[in-house]
Amino acid sequence: PLFILGYWFILSGVLKNHQQHQTLFKSMAWIGLGLGFPLTIGGLLITQHPATENIMLLFTTGSTLFFIGEYVLSAGYIGLVISLLGSENWARYLNKFAPLGRMALTNYITHSVILTSIFYGYAGGYFGEIPRAPQMLIVLVIIVLQLLLSRWWLKHYAYGPLEWLWRCLSYKKLYKLKKEYQ
Repeated sequence: PLFILGYWFILSGVLKNHQQHQTLFKSMAWIGLGLGFPLTIGGLLITQHPATENIMLLFTTGSTLFFIGEYVLSAGYIGLVISLLGSENWARYLNKFAPLGRMALTNYITHSVILTSIFYGYAGGYFGEIPRAPQMLIVLVIIVLQLLLSRWWLKHYAYGPLEWLWRCLSYKKLYKLKKEYQ
């Protein structure tokens, strides 16, 4: 359903012409964040309560609230970011993250390889050993490094490495990877 919704946003032109649909995105931001945070936090608090060990219905309710809250919160984040793109100052700031999006597949796979290497038994085996705060720091460092590497890569190449491979396989044509300078 999320892919279909995303496809509709692109196909309908709503995302491309986001300036004309600011009411939609501002509503998504207000409703998504306003409803998403309480659902997510409430679901988390319920699932963490000691009574959930004995009352499965309570745990299921908390998990369901958390699950729904994540999706509602995601809609809120999308609405917020797209709404902020309507502002010239925010657009200039947010466009600094564009290289991450242009290399989304490469960054996703790289991120997954790094984190599974740290946490799974075939490499680091630190699953359950590293507390949440250092986990967040690890993720932040990875994202900052990926942003810097993506910027550097896209100065020299037209596509990310996996994006290039995907494009070549999809269209059965060998595309030039290196940028041609004039």
